[in-house]
Amino acid sequence: MFRYFGSKASTASVVANIALDGYKDATVADAFGGLGNIGAEFKKRGCSVTACDLLHFPNAFQHVRLVCEGLPNFSRVRKFLGVDSEEDILSYLNSQFSDGCWFAKEYAEARGFFTATNAAKIGAVWLKIKSWKNLELIDIDEEKFLIASLLNSMDAVANTAGTYYAYLKGWDRKSLKEFSFEWYRGVVKGPKGIAVRGDALSYLTDKSFEILYLDPPYNGRDYSRYYHLPETLAKFEEVSIDSNSKCGQPILRSTVGTQIRNAMKLPYLMELINSVHWERLVVQYADGAHICLNELKQALGGQGTLTVHEIPALGYQSTNGTRQHTHHVFVIDK
Repeated sequence: MFRYFGSKASTASVVANIALDGYKDATVADAFGGLGNIGAEFKKRGCSVTACDLLHFPNAFQHVRLVCEGLPNFSRVRKFLGVDSEEDILSYLNSQFSDGCWFAKEYAEARGFFTATNAAKIGAVWLKIKSWKNLELIDIDEEKFLIASLLNSMDAVANTAGTYYAYLKGWDRKSLKEFSFEWYRGVVKGPKGIAVRGDALSYLTDKSFEILYLDPPYNGRDYSRYYHLPETLAKFEEVSIDSNSKCGQPILRSTVGTQIRNAMKLPYLMELINSVHWERLVVQYADGAHICLNELKQALGGQGTLTVHEIPALGYQSTNGTRQHTHHVFVIDK
């Protein structure tokens, strides 16, 4: 699975059970959806989930997990290629190779994010998907499925410690494996949901949900820069790269980081809480995060009847192993 800051993978099942206590088949808003881990757990339990994220690449994963109901059939692509099945599409994509492409030059020759062979294959697959999009051979489900599959497959051979803000000095063992494009196995059975690529406050204001789930960013990391490469690929942009950037940042930096940093602050959180119609509010937060826990608890206590749960969590770590954390799950019922 694609490695991502704040994915909540280790706590999603427990938190979903806490949030849904007393509810069945609820409508849920996941304002900071990330890769869709918590949203998928809600969907498994029969909930109709609406998830938001500012970045394009997490939205692709959310779309597959919350919106797609199975592997798309890619009928127009199959007709265009003259093949019979989705497995034939896999074989076709895995036969592609482009050692002179933009991706290989920037992220293998100039920077050691991938071996030259793997970069040539990844870049070629991306160019092929981009061409299908430009030719209008894929619908939105197929586009999101293809990009999530590419990013998940790519991350499995990336020469990184987990983000794309730097590459390792030597070749990591996984980076020496041969790249293989595989379908992302993220489809979840349950009610069809909604995956929104945009600001939660802008989209969710005045909408009604039984449960509003919030896990705002815990610190000032700019996700748009830590994950600039998958974001660039998800946007299908062959951008100009800053030659002075060791990690290959685009010359024109993303401006989304400002919105991400605003979302980690208490004023944004409270405005969002007061702008959405909800019956139950669930806020997941970590020890030592940006907002003081006592300050957060006091602010949330004014919204209704408050219950606090403490659960163990595995934190992101760039070296071998994981870091233990305690997460606080605030449940507020009106």
